[in-house]
Amino acid sequence: MPVFHTRTIESILEPVAQQISHLVIMHEEGEVDGKAIPDLTAPVAAVQAAVSNLVRVGKETVQTTEDQILKRDMPPAFIKVENACTKLVQAAQMLQSDPYSVPARDYLIDGSRGILSGTSDLLLTFDEAEVRKIIRVCKGILEYLTVAEVVETMEDLVTYTKNLGPGMTKMAKMIDERQQELTHQEHRVMLVNSMNTVKELLPVLISAMKIFVTTKNSKNQGIEEALKNRNFTVEKMSAEINEIIRVLQLTSWDEDAWASKKDTEAMKRALASIDSKLNQAKGWLRDPTASPGDAGEQAIRQILDEAGKVGELCAGKERREILGTCKMLGQMTDQVADLRARGQGASPVAMQKAQQVSQGLDVLTAKVENAARKLEAMTNSKQSIAKKIDAAQNWLADPNGGPEGEEQIRGALAEARKIAELCDDPKERDDILRSLGEISALTSKLADLRRQGKGDSPEARALAKQVATALQNLQTKTNRAVANSRPAKAAVHLEGKIEQAQRWIDNPTVDDRGVGQAAIRGLVAEGHRLANVMMGPYRQDLLAKCDRVDQLTAQLADLAARGEGESPQARALASQLQDSLKDLKARMQEAMTQEVSDVFSDTTTPIKLLAVAATAPPDAPNREEVFDERAANFENHSGRLGATAEKAAAVGTANKSTVEGIQASVKTARELTPQVVSAARILLRNPGNQAAYEHFETMKNQWIDNVEKMTGLVDEAIDTKSLLDASEEAIKKDLDKCKVAMANIQPQMLVAGATSIARRANRILLVAKREVENSEDPKFREAVKAASDELSKTISPMVMDAKAVAGNISDPGLQKSFLDSGYRILGAVAKVREAFQPQEPDFPPPPPDLEQLRLTDELAPPKPPLPEGEVPPPRPPPPEEKDEEFPEQKAGEVINQPMMMAARQLHDEARKWSSKPGNPAAKVGIGVVAEADAADAVGFPVPSDMEDDYEPELLLMPSSQPVNQPILAAAQSLHREATKWSSKVLMSIPSWGCSICIRPCAALTHCITHDLCGSCESERGGHLSVCTLLLGLASPF
Repeated sequence: MPVFHTRTIESILEPVAQQISHLVIMHEEGEVDGKAIPDLTAPVAAVQAAVSNLVRVGKETVQTTEDQILKRDMPPAFIKVENACTKLVQAAQMLQSDPYSVPARDYLIDGSRGILSGTSDLLLTFDEAEVRKIIRVCKGILEYLTVAEVVETMEDLVTYTKNLGPGMTKMAKMIDERQQELTHQEHRVMLVNSMNTVKELLPVLISAMKIFVTTKNSKNQGIEEALKNRNFTVEKMSAEINEIIRVLQLTSWDEDAWASKKDTEAMKRALASIDSKLNQAKGWLRDPTASPGDAGEQAIRQILDEAGKVGELCAGKERREILGTCKMLGQMTDQVADLRARGQGASPVAMQKAQQVSQGLDVLTAKVENAARKLEAMTNSKQSIAKKIDAAQNWLADPNGGPEGEEQIRGALAEARKIAELCDDPKERDDILRSLGEISALTSKLADLRRQGKGDSPEARALAKQVATALQNLQTKTNRAVANSRPAKAAVHLEGKIEQAQRWIDNPTVDDRGVGQAAIRGLVAEGHRLANVMMGPYRQDLLAKCDRVDQLTAQLADLAARGEGESPQARALASQLQDSLKDLKARMQEAMTQEVSDVFSDTTTPIKLLAVAATAPPDAPNREEVFDERAANFENHSGRLGATAEKAAAVGTANKSTVEGIQASVKTARELTPQVVSAARILLRNPGNQAAYEHFETMKNQWIDNVEKMTGLVDEAIDTKSLLDASEEAIKKDLDKCKVAMANIQPQMLVAGATSIARRANRILLVAKREVENSEDPKFREAVKAASDELSKTISPMVMDAKAVAGNISDPGLQKSFLDSGYRILGAVAKVREAFQPQEPDFPPPPPDLEQLRLTDELAPPKPPLPEGEVPPPRPPPPEEKDEEFPEQKAGEVINQPMMMAARQLHDEARKWSSKPGNPAAKVGIGVVAEADAADAVGFPVPSDMEDDYEPELLLMPSSQPVNQPILAAAQSLHREATKWSSKVLMSIPSWGCSICIRPCAALTHCITHDLCGSCESERGGHLSVCTLLLGLASPF
């Protein structure tokens, strides 16, 4: 994580911080070994000049600015950096006279740190002023957005648009420049996303204001809907701009605070969803004749789903109560639906169960409200404590501080008391309350001393330090209490959860702060959500797998808590849990892929049908009823898209960024859906109104763009081949439905099946097109494109054949033609699926047929006799070793051959200490003499890789013996010279040419030293000539 939050501050302070770090190291080394510090007069003078220039520029800025906060905060920073520079100059003067002066060293360190701290204060103060400039522009836009409420004429709208445009442009430019300056990636992303949202909402705002003005002036219907559209857009833009202002003021990234904010938003959204579905759910429960599986039952399932999400964000008793209530109500709802399916909905048992479910929903809603309220209160108190303690620490550091610091401490204590009251753990609560009493007493005592003018006394300073430490401890305790009120955070995507769960299963005794079990609970919760939309045995099968995983997890956790996590029973449970998790994962992914295939097969038809209903002629029959029905279908469809996308994010193979993208697009879709309906209703009530039509088109296009983005992210989150397999199976089922429709003479059922086939085929085309665009493999792209083109050619003929059959469904010829078209689509889909399959590797040809193998009866020829005759002569004895004499230096000759001199030294030492012919020292000495001689003769040094020829032999000699130490020293000298000279030459010779010439030279010189080619000078000269020749051959390279 970056230390400095802007690139400018980082570029200025990072080098200063590094130099101070070196200075501190020098200071510590000087204290240990007593080294003198060199004269620092010149560098200190340069620092003094730089500081003076910085202060001068800062004072000029203060004089010209209108920012009162900047004028207030800059002078203390000037004083701080100037005082530090004075200390630095004093330290340099003291060290000049006494390089060992201890006070001077302390002055040097204090002055350097003071300059870093003062410069940091100056830069941060100036940066805060720059941020305030951007915030002023943002607040100006916020204030001007409220003016939208009073715009009621077209002239006012034109003026408003002209004034808003330049301000938005200026804000966008400043935000873009600021995000490029930030070093925290999270802050940059948040600024860019919020600013992009504001840009996208600007034309929507103008359109909403225009339709409001039009409907108001013409006194037509739809004013309420237009007002809702305008207010929603203003509130959304205001929220995004406020988020920009919040992010601009951040100087560090607080992951926990961001997670708390997201959890609070998730709880509020879940609570709003529960409230919106509660009446519909209770209506279904009150009606004993209501059919199982209709909208009322689905509302109950959605309430339990949302409440389960809230329960996953809680911990301890609160979590157990919410999730337990959800599970109990889900089972009771299953019983009510089963009784009604058997025609016993009006029985006393069914009525009693329905009443219990209704009461349980009220209890569950209350628990969810309490959980959301508690999380929000604890999060707000935690953030307030952090701000107040920061202000209090500044007051404690200033002996002459006013009473405002004491007020900050009292405020922090009040917020901490709120957290203590919300704690479930009595130990945590008592610990926080005990700390509150201690801090309160110490603060009162310190405040009394300062009121008496004794704030600078030793007693007051000690008290201030004690209070500062106690406040830090209190903040730690409250942070821990807030963290314990929330569960351990599992990964946001499936693979991360599986990995966390696997780590815990492998080592259940290791303390992972509950992350592994939280990951398993998250998987089980997603399994329950998927089961809620499934029917019959499929739901029961998935629920059984979830319960099995839950049961095994509880048993393994119980063994680990008893210290038996490594027992054979625990290992057996871990193995069963691992297998059950794999089964659950596979079943969840299968169910999720099937749901994505069904729900996302057609994303835009409902909104298109809504547009048709909104633009229906005024005299169309049942115009209002048709619109209401299609609006409800559109809202339900949008809700299914969002819910399915969330499941794909949780259960698919998406990474973190894809999951967050899906969540953002789902949130946007939920916000836009009611606005699209409102815009459509305005158009319905104002037929022929161009402004109403344009406004609806704007809202519709924005919704479609967001859903297309969501669809692309969902496709990224799931396996493409699995999606194609599911789509192919669904097309087969649709064809079977069409066969049944033709057999039963049901044209509408046939049209529905054919429409589903066409939609699924188009969905496959969309997936294939996206994969082609994202792939860089030309063969894959060509294969998928060819299969997609073939599929696209089969859709229109099938649709035409379906229309023909629907008009005359009893005609066998038309039926056969339609089925042939359907099977052609199915075949084309199969080819697309095959294009996504990896190519099988080319295996070697099969072995020849062994039946053709024939064995002959002929025997092998006999072994030839051993040679007879003369006995071979005995091996001659090896030639006697004799010391190589080192070439004598001629009189007056100046030797400029470092390698030769080092080799001669080693040669002399080896001859001096060698006592027998087999001594390794003698061998090494003689060998390196020859190598050095050869290298100098050809004008080419021995390369560094030749050290392997003699270094192992040197390692055989124990260095602890005094006899060997001179030899080792001489060998090391030779090694250094050889390496140095060889590196110089090797820089100018290509590596492969170098290999051609160096290896033969090394081999030949090695042969010379080991009597393989004789030891006379003539033979050695012949070998050296060969080396010279090889060098000449290598030179062209």
